[in-house]
Amino acid sequence: MGHDGRTIALIGGGRWGRVHASNLSQLLTQRDHVVWVSRHNQDILPDTILKFSNSGPAFDLSTSIDDVLSKRPTAALVVTAPQTHVGVTEACLRAGTHVFAEKPLAFTAREARSLIDTAQDRNLLLGVGLHLLSATYLHHFKSQIAGRPIARIALRWFDPAHEVRNGESKHANDLTPLAHDLYPHIWSIVCVLTGCTEQTIGIALTQADASIAFASSAGDVKIDTRCGRHSAARERKIDLVFEDGGTANFDFTQEPGSGTMDNVPLSPDPQWGTTPRPAMAEVQEFLKQVSSPVRDPAWSHSAASCFDSVTGAEVLHAKLS
Repeated sequence: MGHDGRTIALIGGGRWGRVHASNLSQLLTQRDHVVWVSRHNQDILPDTILKFSNSGPAFDLSTSIDDVLSKRPTAALVVTAPQTHVGVTEACLRAGTHVFAEKPLAFTAREARSLIDTAQDRNLLLGVGLHLLSATYLHHFKSQIAGRPIARIALRWFDPAHEVRNGESKHANDLTPLAHDLYPHIWSIVCVLTGCTEQTIGIALTQADASIAFASSAGDVKIDTRCGRHSAARERKIDLVFEDGGTANFDFTQEPGSGTMDNVPLSPDPQWGTTPRPAMAEVQEFLKQVSSPVRDPAWSHSAASCFDSVTGAEVLHAKLS
């Protein structure tokens, strides 16, 4: 990545804001500058910054989004509360700043389309934080099942109400509707495995334990999903049935996961531990796109490519309401 003295606005000081701050401290150089905007966590952010290496960018703190945007940062990472993503992202785009927004980009297709159009009208990048699109272990699993057309997929995605992830305390975000919170992850997994960005939602039911079960499809592939965020333990499992009747499974409850095909163990992901992890990799690619004179039309995290992660969540939410 080039040493071009960029200023990056990091907007949001919660758990994901701290994850992105740590990643930026490793991705950027001393010539770069991060302005970290947070209205509610100013008391803890200085101690967070002190943990970063001195070889990375300088960090400044601010409580005003408008003040930071008036200085025209090169790019912004939006990691505020989900219900504020649309407003903050729009403000950044209207200020002429490239944006990478955490999922969900929006709660409605109308809002998402408006943001995509605003970015396109201003020739700005707009990316969405769907980290599984950058998960090397999912792409490695896909490579090992290549040549075996998938007929059916069964997915299980469960989170406990509270857990500690990478040293950060993680609590279920009940302010975000369950469909908008979890469906973008399911959409990403299916997108990686099938290459299909347009998926159709079928029957959806809320279970007695407040988890949800829903049917969907990606082209001819039928998908059955169970997911929730108040379970006894974390769970991330994929079970496949191929058109030839064979099976495969992949369990990434603990990254990078392990799998089998026709009951034979598959090899582990060779990139895990040697390349950036998904949350860092997606931002690294965004920054590369920002710096490149020629943008990659196949960039998987572009909001236009990920539009169906919003429309699908909106349909699923309506079916569960």
